[in-house]
Amino acid sequence: MEGRTATVGHLPLHGHRAHARQNGRNMLDRELAIAARRTLGIVTSEVMNELGMTEHQLRTRLTAGVLERRHRHVFAVAGAPQTWRQEALAATLALPGAPLGHEASGRILRLFGFRETPHVTLLTTLERHQRLSGVRVRRTCFLPPEHITSTNGIPHTTRARTCIDLATVVGDARLQRVIEDELVAGRLSWDELEEMFRSLAGRGRPGISRARRVLQRIEGDPPTESELERMYLDLLREAGIPLPTMQVTAPWAERQPGRVDAMFVDVKSIVELDGRKFHIRNDSFESDRLRDQLAVFHKYRTSRFTYKQITGDPDHVIRMSRALSEPA
Repeated sequence: MEGRTATVGHLPLHGHRAHARQNGRNMLDRELAIAARRTLGIVTSEVMNELGMTEHQLRTRLTAGVLERRHRHVFAVAGAPQTWRQEALAATLALPGAPLGHEASGRILRLFGFRETPHVTLLTTLERHQRLSGVRVRRTCFLPPEHITSTNGIPHTTRARTCIDLATVVGDARLQRVIEDELVAGRLSWDELEEMFRSLAGRGRPGISRARRVLQRIEGDPPTESELERMYLDLLREAGIPLPTMQVTAPWAERQPGRVDAMFVDVKSIVELDGRKFHIRNDSFESDRLRDQLAVFHKYRTSRFTYKQITGDPDHVIRMSRALSEPA
């Protein structure tokens, strides 16, 4: 053996080791490609650590052009289609917990006029000050988990949150068109919009004045109290539901305001009909909740129906009213 190269099988020993290293590289690259395929060609440092990739192996692949750095700890596999969605996903992975917002969320949700928005915009909390190259980062003091959803693995703000947030970046006419398109298509309900507006309507919050103005314009002039009562009773008659007593003074009215719009007296159920203008409803939100709580405290079931529900979703109103007219 002296002076001869040791062999394993038909390969020289050093050739066998090189072959094994090459197989290891190929296996790692295949695993990397499989992981990236599920995420639009994007991989993070965390994923590469799970695959067992070392810093040296990462640098080698960056130098060779196998991987491309998009953000810190976020990379793209070379050859993967470079699309807006890929860019958006990379941005959300670079700032975990920061969803797409405003125009970018509008694009993901395919809101009218935003389906080709070129910008990637993230929404994050005030205490975070990170910046990302090529990405707009907006900050907010209020971003609860329920305001965030996802589409195909890309986090973004909900439809209602997006519509209200867009009031900070577009004019009245464009915002109105977006909201009306969502309402008419049934992708968003008026109740969802109102609830979102109330949750965001803090003093001085950007865009709230425009959102309020546009929502009031969309709602138009609701009917008078007597007209709304007539509409509700007509609905019950057509459905064969026993009619409630109207304009009842509740038993607790001696100490707290207690007049209610309608009551199924025998089964202790209350119905409130809300035909007030948008801004009045929102100004009275807290007092309305107090009235409902008093009813529950005195063991009365209670439900509120808006003009939008009575005209836009009568089946729901009928179903709820039938339940309220019967013993619990």
